[in-house]
Amino acid sequence: MGASKRTSDDKSSSGVFEWQLSDGKNAKRYKDFRYDVERYWGGFPKTVPDGNVLPSWALGPFVKYSGNPVLAPSPDGWDVGKPGGGVRNGSILHRNGKFHYIYRCDLPRSPVGYDEWLGGAFDYVCDIGLATSDDGIHFKKDQAHSPFFRKGEDERFSFEDVCLVENEGEYYLFCNRWDFTRAKDPTCNGVFLATSKDMLNWHKVGLIFPGAQTIHRNPCILQNPRNQAVRIDGRFVMYLNHHLIAYSTDLIHWKAEQVQESHLWPGGEGCFALCDYLDGDPDAVLLFTGGHHSGHFYAIGEVLFSKKDVTKPIEWLPRPLLTADPAIPWEDGRAVLPPHEEVSYFRDAVFFTGLTLHDGKWLMYYSGSDYYTCLAQANMLLAKSSDSNKAEKEKLI
Repeated sequence: MGASKRTSDDKSSSGVFEWQLSDGKNAKRYKDFRYDVERYWGGFPKTVPDGNVLPSWALGPFVKYSGNPVLAPSPDGWDVGKPGGGVRNGSILHRNGKFHYIYRCDLPRSPVGYDEWLGGAFDYVCDIGLATSDDGIHFKKDQAHSPFFRKGEDERFSFEDVCLVENEGEYYLFCNRWDFTRAKDPTCNGVFLATSKDMLNWHKVGLIFPGAQTIHRNPCILQNPRNQAVRIDGRFVMYLNHHLIAYSTDLIHWKAEQVQESHLWPGGEGCFALCDYLDGDPDAVLLFTGGHHSGHFYAIGEVLFSKKDVTKPIEWLPRPLLTADPAIPWEDGRAVLPPHEEVSYFRDAVFFTGLTLHDGKWLMYYSGSDYYTCLAQANMLLAKSSDSNKAEKEKLI
């Protein structure tokens, strides 16, 4: 294992990507966003000597639920979706007998905020809402309180990409907030926080890095399998974009630091940070990632850290934990129902969107083509490299 190289691509350093823009290139993207070893390898080794057996520290393997997807945009609801963006990038936790899935959805709107460098404007905006379930499969969308944030003076913002944790009976919802008319301005864009006692009524705290010189985004709060925030030496930990890491004593006030150049890791964006999950190693910290991975446009990876140094990766999976299957319509940019028309240009893309442990099973939610929410599952006691896997897999949903 070696360290990855820090990139200096100014076109994406602010968190703005060309595929977010209304520029008439979606047909080309649908063609390009596919498995391609030359374009999307992502710095991983070309060969895997051990046959890609999962190490003891990794979670998995995960088996996709045969009844996917578990959530889709609603044509008559607030979460109608748009081509290339639906119900996705959320967080899941189980409380009071129900699964609570807080998710983002893309909404179409007239283009705003033309970006001269990337050559397009933003033709969407996002808000965040709630769906609940008794079994983690069949979800009912909240109609009374959702969407949460785009109200009053906050209507101009886009709220995206949820990280939800609980601490002492309070729920903390971290997400990315964007003003697309000033998309590269860190004083109005970046990590946003709201708090709640019931996951329905939210108090807006605001941006938590208002003085940052660059946009801080994609917050991943270190949490345990019950989705409770965890302190290390008295401090909560947050992984951020571009190998930033932040610390807090109260989940409200944060200070970010840059990870050392020698401590970088591949895999793309941080998606979820987990600890206290591995019997026999109480110090293990697992970061799920999403990005270019050994030929896949977007796939899910895992990186191992230690509580003794949460900035220094110990090891990472050389191959993805979960990838898109082009034979599955909703993982190939196409609609669930026949004739499976194109709904997204993100063909070879699965993105992590929540994890929780319930009744001895890991439930991992992921987006299919950035349009649907899907489920994959692993048994808590699943052997990593034994033929007994088959019997255990049959117990999964």
